[in-house]
Amino acid sequence: MDEENYTRREYIPHELVSEILTRLDVKSLTRFRSVSTRWNSTIVHPSFSKSHLSNSSAGAGAPVTLVLSFINRFNSERTVFSVKIPPNQTKSLPNPTHILTIPGFAHPFVSQSLNGLICFNLGAMCVCNPSTRKFHKLPWTKAEISPLSPASTHHRRNAFGFDPVSNAHKVLDTWITCHEDEMIMEHKIFTVGAGCNKWRRIADGPPYFPFNESVCINGQIYFRALTSVTASEEVVMVAFDVNREEFRFIQIPDDAISNSEEAVLIELDQRLAIVHHQDNVLSMWVLIDEEDAKWLKKRVEIPGMCSEMNDRRRFKFAGTTFSGELIFAERSLTKPFYVFLYDLKKNEAKKIEICGLTDFKFDYSSALMNVISVNEHVETIKCLT
Repeated sequence: MDEENYTRREYIPHELVSEILTRLDVKSLTRFRSVSTRWNSTIVHPSFSKSHLSNSSAGAGAPVTLVLSFINRFNSERTVFSVKIPPNQTKSLPNPTHILTIPGFAHPFVSQSLNGLICFNLGAMCVCNPSTRKFHKLPWTKAEISPLSPASTHHRRNAFGFDPVSNAHKVLDTWITCHEDEMIMEHKIFTVGAGCNKWRRIADGPPYFPFNESVCINGQIYFRALTSVTASEEVVMVAFDVNREEFRFIQIPDDAISNSEEAVLIELDQRLAIVHHQDNVLSMWVLIDEEDAKWLKKRVEIPGMCSEMNDRRRFKFAGTTFSGELIFAERSLTKPFYVFLYDLKKNEAKKIEICGLTDFKFDYSSALMNVISVNEHVETIKCLT
């Protein structure tokens, strides 16, 4: 065989190479970026990260990857771990992987994992990609409106969302200036990976005072809010369209336990749900028609075999899996450390011990580590800048 024919047979179209690369793990892709300039430009391209994310999404029978976030009460460091749970796992797990530790400010905000990225409030907002072990601190923000009087107060709330239309992650930064009975809103948006390290101002929208919570479902960020600083005002659900960058209010049923910090917002079958856990009962209000503000009330009694997770002093609701399981986790880092994966449809829970968390070296003591969140996670190669 002559050299020309041999070369022709060995040629692989770049489109096929790209398709093969989308099926590799992030660790391998990070190494392969150094193969050539063309491979590097392919791997960092937004369309490649979108295709890779689609292939990375867990299918039937795939292990569940959890990302666990802790905060050190002494020095405010955030520590992030990941752990894989094989199918039908009900016993102890192998040692978790330490992703990274981020210094910062002791603020409780941490987002759910959205298409592979999570967001923290470290004083400055911070977006993290656990797969690449990279994080990006966003520019500081402050209220632009000066206090109207010595009695005026500034308040800040944040949320993290993903727009499936533009394939963009966005951070919402809200400052509320309260003066007597008046609320003045300032909203800014940061688009992750857009190549512009700046916040931009958007329309202020209706006045509200938000709870310190948020959940993003199908391109909509939801959180509860008061429509006035007056304590007697009603609680409404605020929906922020991540694509259009517009706000609207959704009425909450009168019988819903909506003003309690014990109630949480979750995604249930791709719909918003308010869940309140008391004793051995989960009361849920599911938003089934957003336009007409129709909610469906459900009540689930947790079986006696799962009664351990009803201990509110020990366990807290910490997140959800993509399949809709509720994750209950220890409130602080203990040995052994347990999580429950509670299946609402089957009304059963799996108790899983995660070994090795306390074996990592922490400044001061692991006893100072409080659980912030536990969420299911999917790998992404997406760049943060």
